[in-house]
Amino acid sequence: MSKLLINQYYTNLDRALQFGKSRNEDAIKSYFWMLLNDYAHKNNYEVVREVYCMGTCGSKVKPDGILKNLWGLDVGYWESKDEKDVIDDEIGAKIKKGYPLSNTLFEDSQTAVLFQRGEEVMRVSVRDTDKLHAIITAFISYKNEAVYKFEDAIEKFKHDIPVIIETLRRRIEEAGAKNEKFIKERDKFLKLCKDEINPDITLADIREMMIQHILTGDIFNKIFDDPEFHRHNTIAAELEKLIGALFTYGERRNLLASIEHYYDAINAAAAAIADHHEKQKFLKVLYENFYKVYNPKAADRLGVVYTPNEIVKFMIESADYLLHKHFGKTLADKNVEILDPASGTGTFICDIIEHIPKQHLTYKYKNELHANEVAILPYYVANLNIEYTYKQKMGNYEEFPNICFVDTLDNTAPLDYSGKQESIFALTNENAERIRRQNRKKISVIIGNPPYNANQKNENENNKNREYPEIDKRIKETYIKNSTAQKTKMYDMYSRFYRWAMDRIDKNGVIAFITNRSFIDSRTFDGFRKWVEDHFSHAYIVDTKSDVRANPKIAGTTHNVFGIQTGVAIMFLVRKEKQEANCRIEYVSMDDFWRKEEKLEWLRTNQLQKIEFAQVTPDKGHNWINISENGWEDLMILVEEKSKKSLVGFISIGASTNRDEWVFDLDANALMKKVRYFIDSYNSKLSLKTVDFNDEKIKDIKWSDSLKAKFKNKNKLALDSGLSIPFIYRPFFKLHYCSDKNLSDRLTSNHFEMFGHDLKENNLVIGFSGIGSSKPFSVVATSLLFGVDFLEKTQSLPLYRYDKHGNRIDNITDWGLEQFRSHYKDKKIKKEDIFHYVYAVLHNPAYRKKYELNLKREFPRIPFYKDFRKWAKWGKKLMELHIGYEVVEPYSLKVITSDTKGEHKKMVKDMFEVHEPTAMFSYKPKIKVKLKADKERGVIEVDELTTMTGIPKEAWAYKLGNRSAIEWVLDQYKEKKPSDPTIAEKFNTYRFSDYKDKVIDLLKQVCTVSVETMKIIREMEREGD
Repeated sequence: MSKLLINQYYTNLDRALQFGKSRNEDAIKSYFWMLLNDYAHKNNYEVVREVYCMGTCGSKVKPDGILKNLWGLDVGYWESKDEKDVIDDEIGAKIKKGYPLSNTLFEDSQTAVLFQRGEEVMRVSVRDTDKLHAIITAFISYKNEAVYKFEDAIEKFKHDIPVIIETLRRRIEEAGAKNEKFIKERDKFLKLCKDEINPDITLADIREMMIQHILTGDIFNKIFDDPEFHRHNTIAAELEKLIGALFTYGERRNLLASIEHYYDAINAAAAAIADHHEKQKFLKVLYENFYKVYNPKAADRLGVVYTPNEIVKFMIESADYLLHKHFGKTLADKNVEILDPASGTGTFICDIIEHIPKQHLTYKYKNELHANEVAILPYYVANLNIEYTYKQKMGNYEEFPNICFVDTLDNTAPLDYSGKQESIFALTNENAERIRRQNRKKISVIIGNPPYNANQKNENENNKNREYPEIDKRIKETYIKNSTAQKTKMYDMYSRFYRWAMDRIDKNGVIAFITNRSFIDSRTFDGFRKWVEDHFSHAYIVDTKSDVRANPKIAGTTHNVFGIQTGVAIMFLVRKEKQEANCRIEYVSMDDFWRKEEKLEWLRTNQLQKIEFAQVTPDKGHNWINISENGWEDLMILVEEKSKKSLVGFISIGASTNRDEWVFDLDANALMKKVRYFIDSYNSKLSLKTVDFNDEKIKDIKWSDSLKAKFKNKNKLALDSGLSIPFIYRPFFKLHYCSDKNLSDRLTSNHFEMFGHDLKENNLVIGFSGIGSSKPFSVVATSLLFGVDFLEKTQSLPLYRYDKHGNRIDNITDWGLEQFRSHYKDKKIKKEDIFHYVYAVLHNPAYRKKYELNLKREFPRIPFYKDFRKWAKWGKKLMELHIGYEVVEPYSLKVITSDTKGEHKKMVKDMFEVHEPTAMFSYKPKIKVKLKADKERGVIEVDELTTMTGIPKEAWAYKLGNRSAIEWVLDQYKEKKPSDPTIAEKFNTYRFSDYKDKVIDLLKQVCTVSVETMKIIREMEREGD
């Protein structure tokens, strides 16, 4: 891999020289920087370009690049020179200027020289691949003593901190029970927080704020040399009073003695950082990593992530340009009020301070820069960062009077919309006064990186974003009201911040956010896009792409600007009081395959005013990109609410349990054992006076919102073995399911309407991947109840429905039947024929390709093909194959089975004419399950003793999503450790060996299904559309 990287460097370098005709330093050093970064990333390092470090002569120097670890500490230095320079002369000149030689790599694209510990240790030709690899590896692998000490301190901190935290929590709990002075101060602070920050704040939250305050005090003092911070910051001062009632100074110092080495290491590391921005970055990384050690769940919920400086600078400069373009003003002008509503560690405000000319800064700083933060640690860091940045630029200290400790989304008092509830801060506290002062301002620019937390996977994590009634109500009244999506979930944090900002921005202003990119093309956000079109004059979108779910060929760590899985975009919205015309939407996207460094470099080197945007004209569905003109609107609507003119009357999403490992099993007896334990455990807790869902003893079962509600109402659960039913869990994979409604979060009336009151009535159902699916459209029929993850976001079209009396009703409407009979002039067409026809159409490759984008945004629509009977016949045959997969004739596959691993290995090799000396083993070790497919050879390795051969290539071509039907079966029967700890400990009874023969038979049958399905699909391809 390393040689490939070096060869790519050579190619890039040669092309630059060939086409650029230049050998100067700037033209060629970028390619070496990219090569170094490829090596650096393997060690979780980064080569940061052109920042200052402390030189050996007592002054700052700026190498071309500094190799930094995850904490931002200097590991090495890189200098790139011109070919025309004599490299030794240049090295000598740099040494005289005080460039460090602890670990420094010099190169001029011809020769590379490495210094370590002050001495030259290697000199190689850049064009010698092996030697270049060796010198870069030596450079990257080196660690100086300071880095070793720091990393050692961090590891010890990770070990010691849980003990200290537990001690602090215990002391605070004890004081809360009997220390009257402490109780008085605590309750006063709690009231302040409830009034100003978040009405849902609890005593446990206050306890955690105290702990964070205690643990981080020395960090701020040592990095910023500001021992007075905890006295002059309004919130810190209140917490100091509270802590003063709990500990004496001596007790506090003794408690923290075991992590003193951590503070010393931080102090030493901070002292070595000369560049102001790098010191800020160091503190941010320190904060992020502290938070992830101290409370990883809170770090995730609060969106603890560092915004790269290239992004921040691009957004600030772009907002400044847009202010001038549309309003004739700049960020520096008076009466341009600027707010970061989720300031985190203060990155945006600090860079705005750097951006504003000195002559305008003092007034702006004191009056028109505003920041909000809701978590105590980032609030502290932001306050210190902002004040330190101002001091560095202006030469004197000034308290920053406009940072508020508040949950922005709760602060709805200044929002501008009708029907708003007023909220009043009752306290005269300084923080409350700051909030009131901010609320009176007309905000011209709202800028930042709102926190983003994906949906919680497990209720037992207790890590959900909280509800915001006023903002959520506004989302429902605006974005959701204007959406045509069937089920619209728009209560992610960044949706809320957009809603808040749109209501907060002045009549003439700019919003600049970097967020999840789904607002650009997700069906869920069609109402959001309509709101933008109707209420803003301009929208500028820079799409960095990098959605790993949409493009599995890229990786979040290497391609995404935040190193995450979710795609990212920057949007600038311009609101004008007098909107001249429809919203002008400008869009530009980066290459999805660009690496993170290339995307950040693009942002660093491009200005908004010089970007060649594409102008977007939204379609009727408020789509902004991937707009298709393909006659979709002319097709028959499958289903439409409140309309009699649709083919069917009813479509339903699949069931969702929120505790699959508890309510599904291959073995019916094992299932009932699990369910019995779950119910007994739940019922036993009903007698408890108080229940803390964070308590590990409570987490032995899987909780969810709906189960917690039942628990709070004292609803007792009962075991009913008659509720065990067959369930199609994944394509061609059935499980036993406990259909007790109390144990499944989303087992609704829709599912009983499909399969009757006991979920056992006969029906035929077409399952298809739902709106917003990231994988290719897929469809498969079943006669059993299924889940939302049967395919992806699975929706279903049943042939029948059942009313509450058990009467069967046709789901295909009379109107739909009449449309088909009229179009084909055939009165003999039946509803079941139409059902089969639809199933065939949804399998048609030409249909899927033509309407690919539409199928991601809407339910399918149905065309009228020329030969109805032919398509209906194909659909019926496909349905019989897919529903009756367990009774089809097994495909004639060869099964090779041996008694020992060695014997089996030889037999398989002999099959493919690869010979080696015979090796036989007499003992029989544990047989490893493989269930691995080799598509090229047509082979399935079942386990170490069994192989199946002869799978035809066509069998792999039948896919549901990104997997073939055969691969779905292989994946589901693998042995996997359960994610639920109780299931893993008590009920992990699945062993593949118990089902091996059944699986071999099933694979043969699914192979037949696959081959026969592809025969029909090939006929469709010849037919066209």
